Amino acid sequence: MKERILTRALELFIKQGIKSTSMDDIAQDLGISKKTIYRWFENKDQLVQELLEFSLCAPCEVNTRSEENAVEEFCVTFNHQIQNLIKFHSSFFNDLKKYHPSAHQIWAGFKENNIIQQFRANLQKGIQAGLYQQDLDPDILARLYIGQLETIYTSDLFPPEQFNRLQVYKFNLRHFIQSIVTPAGQKYLHEILARTCCV
Repeated sequence: MKERILTRALELFIKQGIKSTSMDDIAQDLGISKKTIYRWFENKDQLVQELLEFSLCAPCEVNTRSEENAVEEFCVTFNHQIQNLIKFHSSFFNDLKKYHPSAHQIWAGFKENNIIQQFRANLQKGIQAGLYQQDLDPDILARLYIGQLETIYTSDLFPPEQFNRLQVYKFNLRHFIQSIVTPAGQKYLHEILARTCCV
């Protein structure tokens, strides 16, 4: 039952935002009493924190193939992961920071130790392979890219009623990768663009 509550709560938070989804809403959606939820979670804050720990920020290995080059890894493998975040309600991460600071710290740690590290490693890999420009700073560039992504899915710059966030994300991805690849990397990028609609 606990896992069922966590799973459905995450789905509702993704769709509606955290603040806009009450414990009553979760109970009603699951067809259970609110008392049943409180058997497992002391309050909404604990529910959100456990949801972050066991669902959104669960430790995971990036499923990259050994033969996958850095450009493909960036445009296909990482792209698939990031698109999952783009689906979140625009208020989700703002709600997290404002109303659930302990849970937000879990997310901030995951972002620092997993997401940023993955992009940094990809940039280093691409530089070493001659697919990315040699004068790039992987640490700075990884953080700049994550900052761009956060601007898309957490700020008011791209209101969902005016912009399709997935289209904005894809535009940003293509612009970013084209700005860092070498001629050798550009070759791989053209091949990827020819066979996939991800970018």
